[in-house]
Amino acid sequence: MDPGPLLREHLSARSWRERLYSLLSLPLAALGLAAVVITFLFSLLSAGLLFLPMLALMLRVDRALGSLYRWLARVLLNLRIVAPPKPPRSPGLAGFMGRQLGDTAAWQVCAYLLIRVPLGFVQFALGFGWWAYSVLFLCYPLLWKVEPQHEVDAAGVSHTFGIQIAGFYFDSWPRALLVSAAGLLLVLLSPWPARLPLIADRYLMPRLLGPSTSSLRLAQLAETRAHAINEAAATLRRIERDLHDGAQARLVALGMQLGRVERQLARGNLDQAQALVKTSRQETKEIIGELRELVSGIHPPALDAGLGAALTTLAARSAIPTKVWVDLPNRPPAAVETMLYFAAAELLANAGKHSEAERVTLSLRSTRGRLQLMVIDNGRGGVRLDAAGSGLRGLAERVRTADGTLRATSPVGGPTAISIELPEPV
Repeated sequence: MDPGPLLREHLSARSWRERLYSLLSLPLAALGLAAVVITFLFSLLSAGLLFLPMLALMLRVDRALGSLYRWLARVLLNLRIVAPPKPPRSPGLAGFMGRQLGDTAAWQVCAYLLIRVPLGFVQFALGFGWWAYSVLFLCYPLLWKVEPQHEVDAAGVSHTFGIQIAGFYFDSWPRALLVSAAGLLLVLLSPWPARLPLIADRYLMPRLLGPSTSSLRLAQLAETRAHAINEAAATLRRIERDLHDGAQARLVALGMQLGRVERQLARGNLDQAQALVKTSRQETKEIIGELRELVSGIHPPALDAGLGAALTTLAARSAIPTKVWVDLPNRPPAAVETMLYFAAAELLANAGKHSEAERVTLSLRSTRGRLQLMVIDNGRGGVRLDAAGSGLRGLAERVRTADGTLRATSPVGGPTAISIELPEPV
């Protein structure tokens, strides 16, 4: 048997971190037990309302202990647990107490601390106690000579030893080396018993110290709602700016030009008036075209014929040859069609500007209750969602407002595949 892998595992950074976590388990279990007992006592005494503020403060302490355990899990166990969102604030003492007493996460921490009491003792025994006694056995010959014990057995024989089990004395070098060999074996095997109770801890921590599914959903809805409000406000500001700087200014100029026509007619200069009317007619056409372009940024007219036809038209205008494949059993709602259309337009524009691709495939299909828009190009790749200034990050935020997701797979050298999934309306 090759002891090399066992020795490397015993000396690995992971094993030392888990050993330290096991060492801290015992005092933390005692601390958690004290916190649970105090919380339980305040819960009983709060029936008279006098101890309600104390119970609220204690639940805040419990939540802080949960933060401590999440930090230890991240640093020592390499287990990242998202902190549960805090309840909404309310003014006054009553608001503070209502916030703390109704904090589900704090009560879940109490349940975890209660479970941690026996679990902490087991972790300390198997994680640190096993290793400590193994080292003690490994160093037995040294301890035997440095701090020997002396005893006379029932037969009147004197023994100088360090350990004796059921009248069997380890008081000779062969026996001492046997204990040392057993200690060496136990030291090498120590990482695996230590990880047995950690399996339970890794299972319990995300469920009792992390956010619940409903709280995550509420936090996501609040975030997407705020983003949708900001996006709508930005769109309104853009429309107002485009109208003010574009169509409105041109309409004012057109009105002034029609005033000149009126003056020329009053003077009897028909030729000049006719030329001004011709110029005004052309200006009117251009203003109408500008307003149509502005409206198309809100709701593209191409969507009137359906999303498939609109994507085909969009692909025909793309700078890169684009193949379109659409498979939708039913037509999505107008809001979903508009989002998918503008998402496809932005992805095709990005491919034309940055990808250096020769061809693009755009597909839209319905699968497992989700609408999936996929854009694939054979360009240079290297697209990242977290890159500074990446337009995909803003697109991903807009997709999230519709409870959708955006994923990008783009190794350096290509190809790039970007998919957008939205829930299919029932």
